[in-house]
Amino acid sequence: MFEDIKLFILLSLGLCPPILMHGEVKETHQYIKEWIQTEQLISEEESKWKSERSTLLDLQDALNEEITELETKLKQFEKENIGAARQRTILSKRKENAQITSELIYQKMQKVEDVVKSILPILPTPLLEKSDTLLEKINSKNENNQPLRSRLDATISLLRNIHTFHRSVHLERLEFALDDGKSREFRVIYFGLGVAYFVNESGTVAGWGKPSPGGWTWTRKDELAKEISSGVQMIQNRTLPRFLKLPVPSPNIISK
Repeated sequence: MFEDIKLFILLSLGLCPPILMHGEVKETHQYIKEWIQTEQLISEEESKWKSERSTLLDLQDALNEEITELETKLKQFEKENIGAARQRTILSKRKENAQITSELIYQKMQKVEDVVKSILPILPTPLLEKSDTLLEKINSKNENNQPLRSRLDATISLLRNIHTFHRSVHLERLEFALDDGKSREFRVIYFGLGVAYFVNESGTVAGWGKPSPGGWTWTRKDELAKEISSGVQMIQNRTLPRFLKLPVPSPNIISK
């Protein structure tokens, strides 16, 4: 991880040209500020869910135990014919309240899952593929068959994967088509969830990509091929580190 962070700093510093006009420096600072805010938000959400996870699970376990206990007592009263219609009413009410509370917890969990699902379009394909098992557990078609504990664990693990990906530089192989409709395999350098740069094996087709509400969009800029290829070689330890000169595209506004 330490080596990844050093490489991330080295490559990120190379994103800016040697000399920038005042307006361009201000705009670049804004992009970096938004990137840092996004990383802080993901970290805060992960920390918040870690603290709330134990409480939710303990409450669910306690409710399940109480429901089981109440059902046992109800059957006992019926067998012994103690009467106590009033006692039976009290126990039935407690059971009903416990079931209502349990249902509320499930509804809250569904809202959390909906928020997680809403950000899936901006996640890179490699990250989605690595999180495939977790996504299956929170899929709406299967959620009724998954216990709360399993769904909570899956949601927390997915948020952790997103946070880890966003903090690092990743080199991936990915196949997609550009405006010409021709599908190619590219080597893609992801700088977290903010921006990515791609180049083909021969170094003739290149460009950059960024997340959008409909998924990642890719823009062809063949003149970037040499710089991006150099970045790939540095990540693979095939050449000495140096500063890269790559454009930073304007981020898309992604509403919640």
